[in-house]
Amino acid sequence: MDVYDTYIRTINDYPIKGIKFRDITPLLYNGDAFHQAIMDLNKQLPSFETWDKIICAESRGFIFGSPLAFLNNKGIVIARKAGKLPVVGYRETYELEYGTATMEIPEGSINKGDRVIILDDIIATGGSAAAMKRLVERAGGIPIMGLFLVELRSLHGYKALGIPVCSIVYYGLNVGDFVQVQNGLHHIGKFVRKIDEHDVEVEYKDKSKEVIKKSQIINVVWEDKFGRLTYIKYRD
Repeated sequence: MDVYDTYIRTINDYPIKGIKFRDITPLLYNGDAFHQAIMDLNKQLPSFETWDKIICAESRGFIFGSPLAFLNNKGIVIARKAGKLPVVGYRETYELEYGTATMEIPEGSINKGDRVIILDDIIATGGSAAAMKRLVERAGGIPIMGLFLVELRSLHGYKALGIPVCSIVYYGLNVGDFVQVQNGLHHIGKFVRKIDEHDVEVEYKDKSKEVIKKSQIINVVWEDKFGRLTYIKYRD
């Protein structure tokens, strides 16, 4: 059983028509699923370089940031909505779909030179994550990576950060992503464009192109700087 398929539900047309809302609350109230999510996130924390703190956004970011900080004996920086902190160190305003929002961090929560991981439950357009990055930088810290349980890949939020981004569960595709296609052989092709709600076009290594069903995509394939491939289950 895939706990993420089972315990992250999709609610159509919420909060507005045409939106697929990825609801993580069922995962939170199932102990085994929540435990796996925490441990999967923990595996992605840097083992090859030092880091000092996690910054996470109100409110669901706190749910995942706190156990990760505890497991690694690190500090946690809470980025709160405006007006919630008694002593404010820095504040940043960022764009929402229908307006703006402001987040603040406590005075003294980040020291100069602190190496900080940016964490939240979901990255969509990247507005709140980029605001956390700016807060870290203004406080003199060094943002080293973004870590998220869920990434809505087609909204390009990772581009807003400009640092390595790792997510556990991906939805959708971005043009240029490599995918593993089940069509007799498990070919790897590059996602070129969306045809409609059911079909996409991929380009293979020999430059041939093919229109396939989304249901034929098995995995999204990532290659790191050392040439190692990572296969992540594709979810539409």
